[in-house]
Amino acid sequence: MNTVSILYAEDDNAIIEFVKVLFKKINISNVTYAKNGEEAFDLYMNGEYDLVISDMIMPIMNGFELIAKIKDHNPNQVFMMITGLDNREDLIKAIELRVHYFIEKPIKLNTFAKVMNECLKYIEKQKDAELSNTLLTQYKDAIDSSTIVSKADLKGNIIYANEAFFNISQYTKEECLGKGHNIIRHSEMDAAIFKDMWKTITAKKQWRGIIKNKAKDGSEYIVDSLIIPLLDTNNEIIEYLGIRHDITKLEHYKMDLQKQLEIAVKDIVDTQKEVVFTMGAIGETRSKETGFHVKRVAEYSYILAKLAGLDEEKAQLLKLASPMHDIGKVGIPDAILNKPGKLTLDEFKIMMTHSTLGYEMLKGSSREILQTSAIVAYEHHEKWDGSGYPRGLEKEDIHIYGRITAICDVFDALGSDRCYKKAWELEKILTLFREESGKQFDPYLVNLFFENLDQFLVIRDRYID
Repeated sequence: MNTVSILYAEDDNAIIEFVKVLFKKINISNVTYAKNGEEAFDLYMNGEYDLVISDMIMPIMNGFELIAKIKDHNPNQVFMMITGLDNREDLIKAIELRVHYFIEKPIKLNTFAKVMNECLKYIEKQKDAELSNTLLTQYKDAIDSSTIVSKADLKGNIIYANEAFFNISQYTKEECLGKGHNIIRHSEMDAAIFKDMWKTITAKKQWRGIIKNKAKDGSEYIVDSLIIPLLDTNNEIIEYLGIRHDITKLEHYKMDLQKQLEIAVKDIVDTQKEVVFTMGAIGETRSKETGFHVKRVAEYSYILAKLAGLDEEKAQLLKLASPMHDIGKVGIPDAILNKPGKLTLDEFKIMMTHSTLGYEMLKGSSREILQTSAIVAYEHHEKWDGSGYPRGLEKEDIHIYGRITAICDVFDALGSDRCYKKAWELEKILTLFREESGKQFDPYLVNLFFENLDQFLVIRDRYID
């Protein structure tokens, strides 16, 4: 049938020249070429063509738009689409447009000749083949080697499945046909997923999702699924087409990767915690104080943060950061830091710089723990009435982290032996807190501290020097 009239839409000159050679080899000469969909449509409206061949992607008007416009004028037109077949979305769109034939890129002579021969026979016979079977056959031929395909009737029973379906499920054709897809349903799959699937496809819409299935031997496999309701010419559902891709290895790899990531993140966080605590202990050790001081301050800070209404995440963050409150002491000379007597005014001015030193050491970090530590180091000597240092902040201008740490640090420091003093008795410490409430300390936090004193004393006794 070398008199067949063909309209070929392709914007790539190299492909056009190549196709001209192929047409010549199979004795077809009556071919009209268009550079884009719009030009092809104009030619179509002014001529008669037995076959329209179109590339999918073209400028001005693509192949899908061209086919849709032509079908509006001639629903019986025969179409062939040139496709890479590697884009499932495009292939599905082509099937929905009821394209009859596909040729895969890169175009090969034998394949081209074979498909053209089938196409010419179809045109010559001018028979209206059963639409759904024709489409399924063409689609099956295109993707059978790499895609799991099945068809179901209106009740959901399997009426067709390809070899890939049988191979992965390990069921035979006889075991599957006439059965529902429950035969491969995995017990871990939520019934709500299948309820949503059925609701969607019976509404004549496509359903997409990830499904875990169970093979005959009990092993699992995971598929990326697309369920398409196939419609007749009256727009009524006649059956359902299931297209699936095996992603078991990919999903298992993702799960393994997630586990490794969780372990790695935990290691990083644990390392940060250890570094912060160790650095805090170093600061205290320089002033000949014990590491239990930073441990107690950390535990006190967590309790008071929770009592003050901070959520668990922020309370834990403060617990991790508070040991760094005196890290700036690493920059204070030993003669001042460990002086047994009272500091002179000049010596005290130098000692006060430890707050700023600690802040400057930590402020440049992007880590949340160290950012919080910078706040604590900077503001734990600020006072509620504005008489503190280094910036003279007052009331709620002082960060809640600084206000909490101030109470916890002083409470523990007063109750511990230092080079310049002996530990105070508990009652003397509590008297000071009553006197300094609203002056040195946030009165609200002081009230919380007194109302829950027993919790703080448990920590003090547990981590005694």
